[in-house]
Amino acid sequence: MFDRLKEWMRRRTRRGDGRASAARLEDRLRDRRNNFDVLRLLAASFVLFSHSYALTAHPEPFAGTSGWTFGEIGVVMFFAMSGFLIAKSWSEQPHFIPFTAKRALRLLPALAVAVTVTVFVVGPLFTTLPLSTYFTDPTTWIYWIRSSLLVTFAGTLPGVFMTNPYPNAVNGSLWTLPVEACCYGMVAVLGMLALLRRSTLLAIGSCLLLVCVTPLVPFAKASAGGTTSGNLTLVIMLIGTFVLGSLAYSVRGRLRLSWLVAGALLVLWVATWDSGWVRVTGVVAIAFTVLVFAFRTPAWLRRLTAPGDVSYGVYVYAFPVQQSVAAIWHSVDPLVMFVIAYPITYGLALLSWRLIERPALALKRVVAPQRREQRAPALAQET
Repeated sequence: MFDRLKEWMRRRTRRGDGRASAARLEDRLRDRRNNFDVLRLLAASFVLFSHSYALTAHPEPFAGTSGWTFGEIGVVMFFAMSGFLIAKSWSEQPHFIPFTAKRALRLLPALAVAVTVTVFVVGPLFTTLPLSTYFTDPTTWIYWIRSSLLVTFAGTLPGVFMTNPYPNAVNGSLWTLPVEACCYGMVAVLGMLALLRRSTLLAIGSCLLLVCVTPLVPFAKASAGGTTSGNLTLVIMLIGTFVLGSLAYSVRGRLRLSWLVAGALLVLWVATWDSGWVRVTGVVAIAFTVLVFAFRTPAWLRRLTAPGDVSYGVYVYAFPVQQSVAAIWHSVDPLVMFVIAYPITYGLALLSWRLIERPALALKRVVAPQRREQRAPALAQET
């Protein structure tokens, strides 16, 4: 009888250790069991949903109550995942040129094609100017070149979308891309200075950045950032989110992926909706929940992204598609806008993934080859 009791206790202990191991972030990094692609698609869909309201001049549900738009939630999800995965990418191959080459292959080819489609297809279809005037206007060519090279803020095309409910904006989603590229540069600098593994430094940095979006700082605002460009508070918040994601990778050996903790953080976020601290609680809750969701949700969710990792394509094509819908139907309902624009955007994103992004990412093996001993199981595409 006593021997049976001891054996039962040993089995329970082993099961408990297994559950704890499964919940520890470092242990989950050793295989491909994650749902980052699903999360990125969800984040891009949030942005598209949010812009369906902004681009039809309708107030977004719950934005006034929560202090957050769905678009901001989506962008914070992107930056939290990016901070985590980019820190991982640097740690696996800590060399500036390969790191930069991989980041460029992820961002630039698909962006250049999306901008080209916008300038030479969408622009001519919706400009109010004669085509000769449109193509001889320097603004057209400046937009094409600068946006293809990540100078994506405050860009307009002559005569395009001038009479829309949200006039003149061509692709307002792109303003976050140079912010993200700057975050990549920050990782490279910290990595070369051997500071990326200093969790204390990253913790202090993320705290200082997030303090800038609280009532403690005079310029901090609880209002949402713009649709076509981010105010200073929003930019700082996104950089702080990225650093927080990098911190999670730095402390992966001590970080437990607990649904209970994620739930508590989400409750705290909701409790602060009517306060000036809603930005900080939201960033922390979203960043942690993203990691828990990525590693502790069922594998069958990956079927949602079986056709391909279309999230980046959805992000870069959604805005001009939605503006085109608004130009055709000026008084379209936001939900109707979403229903019309989503399948069109998804189709363009799928073409982008299969014809541009996937072939470009395959070049990583050429421009940034890894030694056999450096290779580790990949999580997903880094960003």
